[in-house]
Amino acid sequence: MFLIFIITSILCTNSYAFECQGDCKTRWFDRDNPSGNGDYEDLVNLRKEYPDQICNNPTACEVETTSGIPASSSGDNVSGCSISTGFTCVNKEQKDGSCEDYRIRFTCAESFCKCNCKTQWFDRDNPSGNGDYEDLVNLRKEYPDQICNNPTACEVETTSGIPASSSGDNVSDCSISTGFTCVNKEQKDGRCEDYRIRFTCPESFCNCKTQWFDRDNPSGNGDYEDLVNLRKEYPDQICNNPTACEVETTSGIPASSSGDNVPECSISSGFTCVNKKQKDGRCEDYRIRFTCPESFCNCKTRWFDRDNPSGNGDYEDLVNLRKEYPDQICNNPTACEVETTSGIPASSSGDNISECSVSTGFTCVNNDQGDRSCEDYRIRFTCPESFCNCKTRWFDRDNPSGNGDYEDLVNLRKEYPDQICNNPTACEVETTSGIPASSSGDIVAECSISSGFTCVNKEQKDRSCEDYRIRFTCPESFCNCKTRWFDRDNPSGNGDYEDLVNLRKEYPDQICNNPTACEVETTSGIPASSSGDIVAECSISSGFTCVNKEQKDGSCEDYRIRFTCPESFCNCKTRWFDRDNPSGFGDYEDLVNLRKEYPDQICNNPTACEVETTSGIPASSSGDIVAECSISSGFTCVNKEQKDGSCEDYRIRFTCPESFCNKKTQWFDRDNPSGNGDYEDLVNLRKEYPGQICSDPIACEVQTVSGKPASSTNDVISECSTLTGFACVNADQEFRICEDYKIRFTCP
Repeated sequence: MFLIFIITSILCTNSYAFECQGDCKTRWFDRDNPSGNGDYEDLVNLRKEYPDQICNNPTACEVETTSGIPASSSGDNVSGCSISTGFTCVNKEQKDGSCEDYRIRFTCAESFCKCNCKTQWFDRDNPSGNGDYEDLVNLRKEYPDQICNNPTACEVETTSGIPASSSGDNVSDCSISTGFTCVNKEQKDGRCEDYRIRFTCPESFCNCKTQWFDRDNPSGNGDYEDLVNLRKEYPDQICNNPTACEVETTSGIPASSSGDNVPECSISSGFTCVNKKQKDGRCEDYRIRFTCPESFCNCKTRWFDRDNPSGNGDYEDLVNLRKEYPDQICNNPTACEVETTSGIPASSSGDNISECSVSTGFTCVNNDQGDRSCEDYRIRFTCPESFCNCKTRWFDRDNPSGNGDYEDLVNLRKEYPDQICNNPTACEVETTSGIPASSSGDIVAECSISSGFTCVNKEQKDRSCEDYRIRFTCPESFCNCKTRWFDRDNPSGNGDYEDLVNLRKEYPDQICNNPTACEVETTSGIPASSSGDIVAECSISSGFTCVNKEQKDGSCEDYRIRFTCPESFCNCKTRWFDRDNPSGFGDYEDLVNLRKEYPDQICNNPTACEVETTSGIPASSSGDIVAECSISSGFTCVNKEQKDGSCEDYRIRFTCPESFCNKKTQWFDRDNPSGNGDYEDLVNLRKEYPGQICSDPIACEVQTVSGKPASSTNDVISECSTLTGFACVNADQEFRICEDYKIRFTCP
């Protein structure tokens, strides 16, 4: 398989494509027939059934019968098609009581039909078996995130580049919904050619690009912009499954035009230029960027406008934004945008400014402007997908039978305790039938992360609101608390019963009292929704059940379940333990010896465990060949199993039931930062608070006296220690002053 970059000049070539030459027209749509009340090719339902296939603002539309006769010549009593509503033919309005069967298509802006967003070529099968099956179901499984949800066109050719239509094989056109298949027995010579397929996607699928990365220069053996090191140096900045990549010199010349002897960049390995392979013995200095699935760029914060230019300028700087909007901005933004509060991009405002930065934010200085005054700006950040993936369930606490529909946050918190995070980052509202509130026709304000949503009946034209539901997006930490996967049953009896009652019996203390979400997949990792079985969604109150007799083949898959719990369920963590190093046979952080060496420091029934190197790299990213840590046995790395014969030095910690951490001291604030810093050290704390702190704390927490976790303050500090306490040194800070902190300890 080889990588095909985004091509900007190829035109769509098959019957499923938009017309890319001349007018920009969609395909013909025939979503209904006149067997009921008539033929309804209405735009609302067309958009639902063909998402992304129709532009937002069509400029024209056409309607004809499925046999190709224009609606105006069909003899039916119909109105013309509408670019805002589509087309409808009502049976009872016709002389013979029946409409013709119609189809519709729309004319869109030229940009909608540009066919430059194409996937790579896929060749997942060959004709050695029953034929060549480049079917979409298997393509999606084998190439996750590499194909858009709603392709607009597809192309098939032999691996030697001959279009399928010219290959001589008896095949159907490729389909944007099913892909392509060639069956050997249907061919004259009994054998298909070997084919490959690619899809054309909506522009948005190709618009998600990372920043340019330049992690290396050719001063050594060459320029290594390799993906392994890029991921280490830029965590969360590159998607898991890039769809394409580009390489150019730091001066902007494409690698293919640089004159260097280099391979194309690879979505799996990145790019490397080796000095000794060049004629002059030296590579150019290169940079690389990746195209990612849409979802990687869809996670955007709200717009922030924390300052205005009334003083020295407009400072939308990240340090202050984080202070004023805690938990609203991810730790590692992948991009940022700035515009005036009236919506004009900063680059078009006429102000003399730098681009926004994912590390510092944005600043406009009044004195740098010709008129000595900046525009008023706002900023938003693009975050890793995980930052937006934490969503609550949908809540529908009210209906419009009274004064309206009140999905207000105060009452939602009362009725659904622990189900909504303290600081939502976004919210969504839709009708209970799934129509976004903005499209419902009701006069309503947008939902608010601070107050929720309200629709008032008397403010509506028909004096009645739709029935709405709401959900919130929360900080990642709210969803990071997940149980282990549980597989208590298999389908050998009546089915697979991963029900909550029995799960609690068999795994005491392993599941929180009030789960906020649950997930079910087969033991091989396929989501239940994709397994083919007829099952209901998992329930946070009852768990999951698959009944054998309800399946076509009479047997369920074997499933496992896990639950998302309130943050507090996972907040009970032990300290990090490092009882061994790899100087002998390996690094043995095994639970038996850990309990001996650290009595009372580890709970009887851990719910999870984590392992990382003593320098903080997760074991899974260390390069060592190791098994995952186990809540029953701990963790072991064996030297002789490693390529270089030596393990990294690891440490381990455990997550325990909440009860294990319920023994907490009071908060102590013995110092303030008026001197050299804030010293909440254990030696002095014991002196000033005799008998208030246990001999062997198992954990400690530090936050500002106003309640903000130390890790969110931007101060340069070490973690608190159960052995020494905590210190913040003024001289280590950017502004030479620490926050005022307090500390508390968890005891056995």
